[in-house]
Amino acid sequence: MFYGSIPMKLVEKNYFSKPSGPAAAKAAIHGQRPTQLLTALVLLLVSVLVGPPLFAQDGAMPQEGKLAIDMEPFTFPMFERGRLVAKVSMTLTLVVRESGYAEAVRLRLPQIRSDFLGALTTLSRQRFNVNKPIDPDIVRVYLSQYLNYRLGEGKADVYVKQALINPA
Repeated sequence: MFYGSIPMKLVEKNYFSKPSGPAAAKAAIHGQRPTQLLTALVLLLVSVLVGPPLFAQDGAMPQEGKLAIDMEPFTFPMFERGRLVAKVSMTLTLVVRESGYAEAVRLRLPQIRSDFLGALTTLSRQRFNVNKPIDPDIVRVYLSQYLNYRLGEGKADVYVKQALINPA
């Protein structure tokens, strides 16, 4: 009997039932079904043949992605009307757009850190509040000006990884 163009026997068969026979008994002893083992072997073979190489020919990582430099955490006081109201702790990440600029960024890292600390102190007086979370987009845009001044326009980006305000 046919169901469309597929024989009815194939449609009625339950493919999710437990297999039977000597191969199924042997697989049950080892805790696996033959189809699961076959599927695992096929997936392994396909991933080895088709997958991208994990390492380049010389053993180094491939040149994909961008270099990210995690800066040491910035910790600075937050003043309001001349008195200490909180301690701010912020961790920033610099992302170098092209690998050729990586050495220039590393050489200027102390200057960038000094610029960022001054800028964050100024920004904390203007925009930070003990009762509100720090907006990472405001910090990123504000610090990008200082980064572009030190490195040149568009050579790196700055991102806020973590920002905490600890009331005093």
